[in-house]
Parts: sequence; structure tokens; C-alpha cells
Amino acid sequence: MSKRILYVIDSLKIGGAEMLLLGLLDAVQARGGEAHVAYFTPGPLQARVAERGVGMTRLSAKGLRDPGALSRCLKLIREFRPDILHSHLIKSDLVGQLAARLSGVPRLITLHNTDPWREKKAMSLVYRAVTAGADACIGVSERVTDHVARTGGFRADRIETIVNGIDLDHFDRDRAEPLDLAAYGVRPGAKVVAVVGSLTPQKDHETFLRSAATLAQRMPDAVFLVVGEGPLAPQIEAQARALGLGPERLILTGAITRMRELLAALDVLVISSAWEGLPMILLEGMAMQCAIASTAVGGIPDVLEDAVNGRLVPAADPEALAQAVAGLLADPAAAAELGAVARRTVAARFSAEVMRERIFALYDSKQRPRPGARRQPGAPRLDSPN
Repeated sequence: MSKRILYVIDSLKIGGAEMLLLGLLDAVQARGGEAHVAYFTPGPLQARVAERGVGMTRLSAKGLRDPGALSRCLKLIREFRPDILHSHLIKSDLVGQLAARLSGVPRLITLHNTDPWREKKAMSLVYRAVTAGADACIGVSERVTDHVARTGGFRADRIETIVNGIDLDHFDRDRAEPLDLAAYGVRPGAKVVAVVGSLTPQKDHETFLRSAATLAQRMPDAVFLVVGEGPLAPQIEAQARALGLGPERLILTGAITRMRELLAALDVLVISSAWEGLPMILLEGMAMQCAIASTAVGGIPDVLEDAVNGRLVPAADPEALAQAVAGLLADPAAAAELGAVARRTVAARFSAEVMRERIFALYDSKQRPRPGARRQPGAPRLDSPN
């Protein structure tokens, strides 16, 4: 029977988990199935979900502070009658997994990050209690799988590592027209260095800003972009101005949905994160042959090798990051060679189709009759998912 998949995700802003979700929606439809998306925070990707004809339900504007989020998710399950509920990120794991558990729906979790909160006993206990008995858990990298197993989220033998994958036909520099950055205030001829991601503590924009302040003094033709949206936008802007980075040198662009075109327009892509799983922006940048300077956190060192297909630096080290970016800008030919090797790395190891096939194989193995479906005479009763 064709599948009905209910995806529950924290937001429809632009981020790695959200972009992965768009690919899964396409895969459901290509296989003749039906998908629905439940979310908490709206964002630019709502339009792209709607373009696919996929239904959406907002669970709450207040996140976990609203007990009504659970009842709305339970109601959605009764109405949509999914074969599988697949949750992404912490709010959605807590609400979506509990709703599926109460409804007897098979449930999957994708674990995206090496989240520091898992080290905190109280939060970890709550998460384990709510998500206990999940039918399958997916870690997006071996580092994520090891981190979650070590902190007691799930046993290692209960987590299947399925690395994130990229659509290489889409993320192809030869098919992309570079985004016109003049609309964002970038002057012609500037060397463009960008950090791309949610404006949250995980991405450690302070390290990027401090490295940018150092580079701005050494390289008058460099311009720095902070691409994304999030609660730290005012703080990031204030920090930039305090470091002497005026609006002509550091620009907060907000969300940009044309990621392929943006990456084609950059001289250097920076990832300054304090922690990560396997960020989609890394794989997208590598597929687009970007020169990349990144902190060596989470699953990133499993993919990006220093001086082979990019540059790696320690986390929270602005000077090391500045030196890495300066080296890439100073030698465009060497930077282009790193980008070419990065593309080959992704092509060899990170296929979107392989990732989706493995996820759908899990769906096939866990599918049971939909909630509310009549049990055939003589058919055994379903066991509890717990």
C-alpha cells in the first residue's frame, strides 16, 4: 500500500534538517505516497512545501510551553492516519513521538546533532522517557550516533547511521547562475566570505565575527555575510559594530532561499559552529566546489580533511579561522583545487538517492496498518510500540 508519512519538525526556516525534509517530501510523492508536515515555527520553506501540494499544520506558536501542541498532534494523527511518524529535532521529537506512542503509530527519529543538552541529566532523562520504544532511530553521522549512545539517548545497536546526502544534479556549479549580491549591499569586485546557518548559539557567530574583524584590517576588499535568521540577530549586529565592522563590511542578509546560487557567488564559505552533526550546508558547499573553512566539530572532520578538500580549525579559535580564510583568499588556484576535490568527495560518499532509499527501507520494515483501519478477520492484534 502507498505510504502516508507525517513529518514533525521544529521549524520551516532554512536549515539542514529542513532542507533534508524537502527531499523526503519529493521522495514520498515520487513513490506514490502522501505526506503532511507538522511544525512549530514558520519560515521561508512554507512556500516550498506548499508548492509540492503537501499539507501543513502548525502545532503551536509557543513551542513546548503550550500543552495544546500534543492534542493538536493527536488530532492530526486521527485525521491524517499516517503509516509512519518521522520526527526531526527536539521539540518535534518530544511532542511527535509522544503523540505517535499514544496513537499506536510506528515512529522514527532522525538525530541531527551532537547536542550539548544531552549531557544534562534532567533533560536527557525527560527525552529518553518520552522517546522510549521508538521503532527506529537514525543518526546523520557516526559522530552523532556515538554521542547519543554515549549520553544514553539510545543504545548504539538501536541507532542506524544514515549519512546526509546531496542532490548532485541540483548542487552543480556549472548549472548555477551566481546570485547578484549587489542587492544586499556587496560592492563590485569584493571578496565575499559568508557564514550560513541559523542565528543561534550552535553556530557560534562570535567566532566568525572576531575572525572577520581581524581579516577586515588585513584585507580591505573583503566583505562578510551572515546568512540566516534567528533570535541572535540583534546581538550579532551589535557585536559586529562593537568590533568595528560597519554595514559596508559585514552584512546580515536574513534568509536566502536560493542556496545554490548563493554558494556559487562566494569566495569562501565558513562554518564556525560550536557543535554539529553533519551539516547540510557543508555537503552543499562541497558539492558546489566552494572553498570551505570550518571548525572541526561533530561529523565535519569525517568529511572535510584539512588541506585536502578544505580547511579545518579548532572550535572557538577566531585567529585560526582568520588565518584559514586568509590563505584561501590569497591563493584562488589552490582554493579552487580544494573545491574540486570536495566535489569528488561528496559524489563518492554522499548520494541523496542512497540516503532516501535507506530511509524508505526503514519505513517499509516498520509499517503497520493505519490507525483506525479495520483489522481483517483472524489477523493478529498489533503489539504496543513500547
